[in-house]
Formats: sequence, C-alpha cells, structure tokens
Amino acid sequence: MPVQIIRVIRELSDMIPRLDTSRHTFYYQDAGEYCSGGWEPNTDIVETDTEVLIRVELAGVAKEDVSVKTKGGKLIISGNRRPQPSSSKLYFHQIEINCGDFIKIVTLPPALEHNEIVASFQEGMLEIHISKEDKAVEIPIAISTNAFED
Repeated sequence: MPVQIIRVIRELSDMIPRLDTSRHTFYYQDAGEYCSGGWEPNTDIVETDTEVLIRVELAGVAKEDVSVKTKGGKLIISGNRRPQPSSSKLYFHQIEINCGDFIKIVTLPPALEHNEIVASFQEGMLEIHISKEDKAVEIPIAISTNAFED
C-alpha cells in the first residue's frame, strides 16, 4: 500500500510542471463569446437615519451606458460595459472582467417606493440615495350618495 501512495505522489509531482506550462499556452483568440453579458455588478446597500444608500461598482462603464429606474417597487439598475477596442489580434490568457449587458434589481420596502431618489456617477461608482422622509401622498376621495345604485 505505501508503494502505491508513493507512486501516486510521484505522478502528481511530474504533472505539476506540465500543468503550469499548459496554463501559459491556453488562450482565447476571441473574447466576443466571453463578453456576452448577463452579469451583476457588486453592490452595497447601507442605511442611515435619513436615507438608504446604494453603491454599485461600475468601473469601465460610461455614464451614458447606465440606466436607473423604478418599477413595481423595484429599483432597476442596468447598462452595458463595452469590451475594450483593439486594433490588433488579441490572445486572452485570462478573462475575469465582465463585459456586456448587466442588471441589478433591488426590491424597495413599500415605505420607500415613492420617496425622493437621487443618483450620481463618479470614478466608476454609482451612488443612489433614497430619502427615508415619508412622502405619503394624500388623495381626497369624493363621496357620493348614489355610488352603488344602478
């Protein structure tokens, strides 16, 4: 039994240099298929006494490629990080930076749905401030004496 363990260890030791070499020769000729989108940006959500702050990490995304909207009690942050253009043929050894379309959906508590929302974008960081001040809207309702009669 110990002889078999030693043989396995020796075989694994012999494989390590080959694996290291293959890592350097493995590459992608075209990043297009690896840049198809569908990613979610890193997001922090913090709360103070007066507001909820949402920070979204969007390094390399242009301001005009970002959209922020609310719909049905959800804050929807979407956009596109474009791949870096190149005039020459590239061979990718490693791809970790997402590109293409992205979306992040944050469910808003009912108390914040209609409150003031302000967004700013600077140095690759999107900040969204949602006021916690109660913005309940009062809607007067007319009362009719014949409302249920045909």
